[in-house]
Amino acid sequence: ATLTLEIGSVAPTDGFLMVGLYNSEAGWNDGTAIAGTRAVVDGNQVTVVFADLPTGTYGVKMYHDVDADGEMDTNLMGIPSEPFAFSNNARGRFGPPEWTAAAFELSVDGSVHTISFE
Repeated sequence: ATLTLEIGSVAPTDGFLMVGLYNSEAGWNDGTAIAGTRAVVDGNQVTVVFADLPTGTYGVKMYHDVDADGEMDTNLMGIPSEPFAFSNNARGRFGPPEWTAAAFELSVDGSVHTISFE
């Protein structure tokens, strides 16, 4: 199946989106992505496609690497200073959201999943 991510409200309109795709709660919790990509930001809308995936449950974590240094920048307290987003537009408290809030199903027909940095 093909998963298409339509990512909106990307600002500023340069740098890269660093996108991780997860297929289990264990992988989500320990940061073990099954696939990932670095997408060029050249506007406030970015499309990312993952092809040839088995059907099942997935979740997405991403951050906007504004300064294109390949790392999620944080402040002195360890809080991210670059924008980040998750599938289902899920929000966490003091960290990423729970797997159950971000997980979605990918069917054999594929899926278009919309994520916003708002």
